[in-house]
Amino acid sequence: MNLLAHLHLSEGRSPAETAGNLLADFLRRFGAAPPDDAFAAGVRLHRAIDAFAEAHPRLRPLRARFSPARRRLGGIILDVAGDHFLAQEWAAFSPVPLRAYVADRLAAVQRHLRAQASPLGPLLDRAIAEEWLLECGTLDGLGRTFLRISRRSPAAAPLRGAEEEIERHWPALRAAFADFYPQLRARCAPPP
Repeated sequence: MNLLAHLHLSEGRSPAETAGNLLADFLRRFGAAPPDDAFAAGVRLHRAIDAFAEAHPRLRPLRARFSPARRRLGGIILDVAGDHFLAQEWAAFSPVPLRAYVADRLAAVQRHLRAQASPLGPLLDRAIAEEWLLECGTLDGLGRTFLRISRRSPAAAPLRGAEEEIERHWPALRAAFADFYPQLRARCAPPP
């Protein structure tokens, strides 16, 4: 799952845990370490989500459908597709409109990162300003998402234009999301 799903799957958790779950993939890039135990718990949640998605029997075979140049990056394509379907079907998952939900939750994470003087703070500021978590709901937004990801390293370059993979395999990806995401949500529910 990508940023929107990681934010959603942090529901009921502290801003520190949410920050860890949302931003775990950026720790190494920014030379940051988890600043506290709650953030570290969020990082562990993020990794558990990724491992569950990677091994899920509904998702694994879908990677083989992607073009050969993108197949090895199929996990990223599936993650972004998950955010796309979550944004498209948001009303089924929350009574709060998507824009308001994202703004409220990211504001709490932003306050936490500023209080910690985290090097991830400016990254989150940029994500908020450029609406990274909202743009995944459209094909144009998917294009911008894949372009941004493709710039992270030369190995990710084939992701440029990968929204065509989602468009080409829409029915199969949508059906897999419908089965997979409720299972993932149940696994991520915070302890009572």
